Amino acid sequence: MKAFITSVTPWFPKRVQLQWDLDEVTESGTFQFDVERSGSSEGPWTKIAENLADVYLYNDTLDQENANVLSLARDIYYRIRVVPPSGVLNAIYSVVTNLDGQAATETIGPRPVMGFQVLDPAQFEVDPLTGQSVRPHNRQPGRLRLLRRKILRDEYIRLRKLAGMEFWLLKRRHFGVRCTNCYDPATQEVTRSRCLVCYGTSWTGGYFSPVAILGGTQHASQIQSDISSQTKDDIHIRRIELLDFPRVDEGDLLVEKARNRRFLVKQRYYTSLKSVTVHQTVTTSELERQAIEFEIAVSL
Repeated sequence: MKAFITSVTPWFPKRVQLQWDLDEVTESGTFQFDVERSGSSEGPWTKIAENLADVYLYNDTLDQENANVLSLARDIYYRIRVVPPSGVLNAIYSVVTNLDGQAATETIGPRPVMGFQVLDPAQFEVDPLTGQSVRPHNRQPGRLRLLRRKILRDEYIRLRKLAGMEFWLLKRRHFGVRCTNCYDPATQEVTRSRCLVCYGTSWTGGYFSPVAILGGTQHASQIQSDISSQTKDDIHIRRIELLDFPRVDEGDLLVEKARNRRFLVKQRYYTSLKSVTVHQTVTTSELERQAIEFEIAVSL
């Protein structure tokens, strides 16, 4: 069992938002996470949070000295360790990841749509932009990485001040405490479709605590060739464009704050601005008011 970082986003000047997930979950119970930070991919490491219980998100608020590291000439690295419900300390850390969500051994440039693009070890010392031989943790951020940071900041300000709609993001659980009300451990199946304990996820609570997120919606009539002709006629289909943090995945819920409309995420893909990944666009299905997901309490 191992944690892996799915997103790192620097919000200037003093905050960095981290998001992670778990791989190969084999236990039921409370998972705890330790978060560590360093100015180098090789350490030394400072523990900035420990015993974070059953969460997938952390805001690193930097002091004035470390905030200077957010200058575009330097970098910060993070790693995460999970403590499973059994209490057996997992000595394996997540892949070391920098401010732009890149693994320490990843090439500089736009983030690939799926996963990390990892270099051959023989190439670790070569900066793809300059061709100079440098240690990975000493290299300067590339132009595209700097551009992405600025665009993300500008898009957040634009949505906040002008056209952004406010949503709650409820991420679907896939680790925590198994539901004893409807989950059959023998078959590993959910036996009831309208369970008020897990909402069909098989994990108690069903979804993590709501997180505020900004975006905008499109009606199905505005969605073009990537959606089937049958789906285009479904008035419940919406496409929602969001900033590229927090990461939204299939099965998550989006709740429109203004009218309590609830959307189940069906698909997710990236959109770019000036060759930099800035937005995540999700195709959703709007839920009927009688759906079990409307029983989840959300402060609007």
